Amino acid sequence: MILISISFVVGCSDSTNYDHDDVVAVVRGEEITVGYIRFFSEVKDEDLPEAVDYYVRETLVIQEAKDMGIDVSEGAEEAVEFFGQYPSEDVDTERGKEIRSFADDQAEKFGMEPEEFHEEYTRRSYERSEYQNQFFKEHLGEPETEKEAKEMDEKAEQLINELLKKHEDEIEIIIKKSQ
Repeated sequence: MILISISFVVGCSDSTNYDHDDVVAVVRGEEITVGYIRFFSEVKDEDLPEAVDYYVRETLVIQEAKDMGIDVSEGAEEAVEFFGQYPSEDVDTERGKEIRSFADDQAEKFGMEPEEFHEEYTRRSYERSEYQNQFFKEHLGEPETEKEAKEMDEKAEQLINELLKKHEDEIEIIIKKSQ
């Protein structure tokens, strides 16, 4: 009976072949870990290679933005003040429930309190997004029409591909997508 109970608990637990500290890529000397990726989203092992590709591209753009002297830290604190409040149980909206559910699950995985996780998640998400926004704004301007926005998406993709090519010798992807 004990053996059956143990196998049931093990079988139902979140199983993963990777620890949070496992390095999945290195971009210009900056390590990307499984934990870094999983902090922002619930990524299964089989989806990790695609996520690694995404975060390599994102990290490269963020590094370039920082190299340009862009600093978004001040705005991050304002974002945390405005968006970083963990919704109380009194907030009975779908969005409030989604935020609590995600923060509760992630906080447990990272040994944090849900409120602490949500605040840190908000800060990091804002910074990641804003570095990219400022980088592309600097290089491509701001679209005024939907057509311009679509063209800018294509130009942004080209710009990222150029960065990947320029820094290909400084990028090591350890977990790759299967071809």
